Amino acid sequence: MLIDNTNQPDSPINILIVNNDPDALAMINASVQTLAHANTSCVDSAQKALRVLRQQTIDLLIVDVNIPDMDGWRLSRLVRSGILLCRVDLPIVITAQTWCERIAEVTAREYGINQLLPLEHLQQLPAVVKNLTRQKETITPKPRLLVVEDEPDTADLIRRILSGAFDIEFANEGDAGLRAWVQGRQDLVLLDVMLPKLSGRDILMEIHSIDANQPVVIMTAHTTIDQAEELMLMGAVDFLPKPFRAEQLRKVCDIAIHRDDYLVSNAQFAARVNDVQEREREYRALYESHHQLLNDLQSVVMELDADFKIQYLNHAWETMMGFPVSECIGQSLEAFIAIDDFNQYSLFKNKIRKTLQSNKPCPEFELCLSNYRGQKLWAQLKVSRSTRLQDSENLTICLDNITERRESQEQLKYLAMHDSLTGLYNRHFFESTLAQLTADSVRNNRQHALVYLDLDHFKVINDTFGHQKGDEVLREMSHLLSKRIRGTDILCRLGGDEFAILLRDIKAHEVYEFARNIQQIVAEFTFQLQEQRISLGSSIGLTLIDGSTNNAEEHLMRADIALYVAKGRGRNLIHQYDPLDSESDELRHSINTSQKIRKAIMEDRMVLYFQPIFDIKNNRVSYYEALVRLREPDGRILGPDTFIPALESAGEMHLLDRWIIKLAIHTLHNHPELNHIAINLSAQAFKDENLVPTILENLTATGVNPKRITFELTESASLFNLHITQKVIADLHKLGCSFSVDDFGSGFSSFAYLKDLPADYIKLDGSFIQNLHRDQVDQTLVKSMIQVIQALGKKAVAEYVENEAILEILKSMNVDFVQGYHIGHPLPVERLLLKQEIASS
Repeated sequence: MLIDNTNQPDSPINILIVNNDPDALAMINASVQTLAHANTSCVDSAQKALRVLRQQTIDLLIVDVNIPDMDGWRLSRLVRSGILLCRVDLPIVITAQTWCERIAEVTAREYGINQLLPLEHLQQLPAVVKNLTRQKETITPKPRLLVVEDEPDTADLIRRILSGAFDIEFANEGDAGLRAWVQGRQDLVLLDVMLPKLSGRDILMEIHSIDANQPVVIMTAHTTIDQAEELMLMGAVDFLPKPFRAEQLRKVCDIAIHRDDYLVSNAQFAARVNDVQEREREYRALYESHHQLLNDLQSVVMELDADFKIQYLNHAWETMMGFPVSECIGQSLEAFIAIDDFNQYSLFKNKIRKTLQSNKPCPEFELCLSNYRGQKLWAQLKVSRSTRLQDSENLTICLDNITERRESQEQLKYLAMHDSLTGLYNRHFFESTLAQLTADSVRNNRQHALVYLDLDHFKVINDTFGHQKGDEVLREMSHLLSKRIRGTDILCRLGGDEFAILLRDIKAHEVYEFARNIQQIVAEFTFQLQEQRISLGSSIGLTLIDGSTNNAEEHLMRADIALYVAKGRGRNLIHQYDPLDSESDELRHSINTSQKIRKAIMEDRMVLYFQPIFDIKNNRVSYYEALVRLREPDGRILGPDTFIPALESAGEMHLLDRWIIKLAIHTLHNHPELNHIAINLSAQAFKDENLVPTILENLTATGVNPKRITFELTESASLFNLHITQKVIADLHKLGCSFSVDDFGSGFSSFAYLKDLPADYIKLDGSFIQNLHRDQVDQTLVKSMIQVIQALGKKAVAEYVENEAILEILKSMNVDFVQGYHIGHPLPVERLLLKQEIASS
């Protein structure tokens, strides 16, 4: 491995020191600081070291072999792998408190380490650093191999097989081979027996007379068993008959080159035996310290034998479970498993045994235990094969109490399936169960039923006495209904005052009887509100889950239609779904239209057309009214009268309102030429608590000036709840938007409210305008309305201006603005702007 280091002797040397022992770290840093140009960075973990290596240029790495999060060998391996943002050839010094010299040297050679240094030799560190950083290149050499072979083909085969692992030198005669060994003292000799000038036997004798530890592998095609035995007794480390296979050659040479490592390591270990015996007392104290550390752990450490009987426990077990450790040793773990978790325990044992047989890492498990009081405790088990005894089948287990976490998980699971107010199952659980029953009815020809319940006039309670009292009523009603259902039935609160009951395996007549009982429970329920006793009624829709469809949503729609029919026919009724009901077509159309609009919104097929509103006094277009259209997949454009009534019937207009607001404001942002627009809102919009936040969110996102927007609401919707209308208009004014009342005059009682309505524009109902040129009464009424509107400081807008005659009459009445086909047709913004461009040119 080449290390290209361009540092000159007096250049700064950036050194990274990694050691988690503060004392050792200080010693190493102090030793390196004796060098004049050393800049050191000191960290105590591999993770921090990796961060430094990514962010700084480092010229030398000094790392201890024992780092908690990643040992020095593996950190070095990461550097050498090239995956870090640092030099692959970065010089690396490994330090260690205790080590075996030869094993460490071999490991260093394998990991590409430049220098090994025990801390007891720390005084050598400055010289090591200086040597490694001054060299232009440092070679971590391969083992050197001398091959003495007179056959060129065999020599070439050896070169091809071993050149990747060895630095090879060849000799083709015996005397040349001996001279090469004397001069080079290679790490391994691969020696042919039959050689010219000097035989392999003689060379082996000569080599071992000089160095008895030199590894020599003999190879020949003609050697007998006796001769091979003789050569091995003379000191050859191995014998290789010709012809040999590539793998055979590699294996023999690998064993031979490491033979000396094995012998030296064995001698070094033997030399330490006496030292180990002398320090036995210290090791015993260390053992007791570690044993105390185990007992101080909060995690339970356990050892089990092959039959899952407890062999060892630390004192954390006694703290967690309450059983004395001494009484538990020898007992099976099964004795502490909660009764209802035996099946999981059997699964645990089977999986552990299979995992151990396949020699794979053991997965983590969670088991329910029973403590000395019989209380359930959940534990997480991290299992591994015990390494304490060789060939042991014992298991080491780290066991943590996760009862609190499991309880939190169970609570979250409960909340995901239950309504937080009543504790009943929620809509999510209802939909999944309905899907299961639908599939079961189709697959197994079984009949179930869905009962859809709505409390009549419940909204009055919320509006009159407040939501807190309404919630109290819902909780009491839920409790009463829960006591009526069978054990196999599912009672759910779908939202508001809507409940659904799924009945399993039930006949048609039993469903109706069940619904009557439910209705009676609701009717008998009364509660005190202030000085009144209040009772409720209920409308109920029924449908059978009878295998007629595999679509769960269809069953819910049928129940919804049946409930709609029950309400429409007078409330406090029970109605079973019948496809022939006249009301079902109307509701199904509303629901289908809602789904159609939802899909169109998702596919961006709701578009806006813009119709100009002309300023009479200034003789110019003042602003544009945004009118919604639906673009069908085939390109056809549908007007609002084809979908808005159905949306209003289904109570889904708020979806369209929000989308129109977003689309209109983004159009203003993208087309500054539209100086000002009016956006129509539905009657339901002012009941939407998210209306003003939605407007503010889109204004903030686009940066559109709110003064460029007027919001329109019909007169009837404005006056339906004047208080709410006044509040929303006030909020819109705070944002900077203006407000307009549409279709004014359709109800003359509205004159009394006009002065209380903080609108900026009043748009006259088109029924008064379209016949203005032919009807004297309309002219009188319109003139009066314009005068009243302007007297209150508001602007009068006349729509349905379809011809020049109507326009001239309105001009004579001093109307402020006009709108209609005579002024301009509604157009998409692109066509509108193109028309303006053509007109201006």
